[in-house]
Amino acid sequence: MYPIKTNLNRPKRLLSLDGGGIRGIISAEILLKIEKIICDRPNSPWHCLADYFDFIGGTSTGAILAAGLANGMKVKDLLTFYLEDGPQIFTKNKILKRMRARYNPTPLENRLQAIFGDTTLGSKELKTLLMIVTKNVTVNSPWFFVNHPNSKYFNINRDIPLWHLIRASSAAPVYFPPHHFKIGGEFYEFVDGGMSMFNSPSFQLFLETTYNRYGIGWERGKDKLLMISVGTGFSDNRIELGKARKHNLLDWARYAVNTLMEDAKVQQHILMELISAQPKTIINYEVSKLMLKPLQLSPATILEENPFHLLSYRRYSPSLTGEGLNELQQHLDNLSTDFKELTLRLQQIEPNLVTAMDCVEQIPALRAIGQAIAETSVSDKDFEGFLQ
Repeated sequence: MYPIKTNLNRPKRLLSLDGGGIRGIISAEILLKIEKIICDRPNSPWHCLADYFDFIGGTSTGAILAAGLANGMKVKDLLTFYLEDGPQIFTKNKILKRMRARYNPTPLENRLQAIFGDTTLGSKELKTLLMIVTKNVTVNSPWFFVNHPNSKYFNINRDIPLWHLIRASSAAPVYFPPHHFKIGGEFYEFVDGGMSMFNSPSFQLFLETTYNRYGIGWERGKDKLLMISVGTGFSDNRIELGKARKHNLLDWARYAVNTLMEDAKVQQHILMELISAQPKTIINYEVSKLMLKPLQLSPATILEENPFHLLSYRRYSPSLTGEGLNELQQHLDNLSTDFKELTLRLQQIEPNLVTAMDCVEQIPALRAIGQAIAETSVSDKDFEGFLQ
């Protein structure tokens, strides 16, 4: 019965899903491990991740995953979407149209409509609360579409077909054209939600659920709120010395899109670290890059002096640099289970080939990275205290 998950008298569970194009495969592999921990445990009351998580937020490719999960889909079916439909979705536009966008949006739109049909943001078919991040360029503002009945704009947005919101959230400039549709009697144009500071929607999801002005007002506390944040990999977007001066306008446009999205994810993660309690064993690639520290830096190094534990927080996202992939391989080798085949696949990866949002030819490599970070980072212990 709607409204869903609005009267819960237990600790709450949040899931945040980053943007990153076809690199959503990395997130899907991580989610497979989480689903196994949550749903495959003996006598589990949860049949899918929407049963367990009370609020799921996503940006861009994360919006695809978030909406699919909220709709009750199993992770393996979402992974199949990426593996089978990814190459067709990144179908190049005709020559003249490539001046506006590299890819034709029709294959993506057709698949989204096939998967979500007439499901709307306010549909009773959704099994959990959902937030989709977009950037409304008509009014130059990030817009957050939330299906909680207390959300300020819910009554205006509730009848918007879900596929429109996902398409809008994933309209990355250069890659796909903007998407437009009508809200409250007026048309607006949208681009990728990652064209803001919310390519990782984690901090905004925290605000939506706990800040009273947003209308939900869940209680804060490390024993009362758990957020799982899943990334598509971190890349530092370096330009080899001497090449930057040769960049043309299109080169800089691609660089601007990619580096903005990467920097936004780092900043969101830093904000979450400042307010949360985390396990000491997490390998923090994003913070280590920003703070110019070795990769072995633990969040606990920063958080030992932090008294503001407003929630428990777990972040899973690999480094896509050569150094980061080597580190990941070493952690895989240190596990008691034998992962020789997976280790070999990691050794064969060219780091510079797996960073682009449209690297569909690297799908096997993305799967290997996702599986490796899932095995080395995701643990049953991460959910202790939040399995009731």
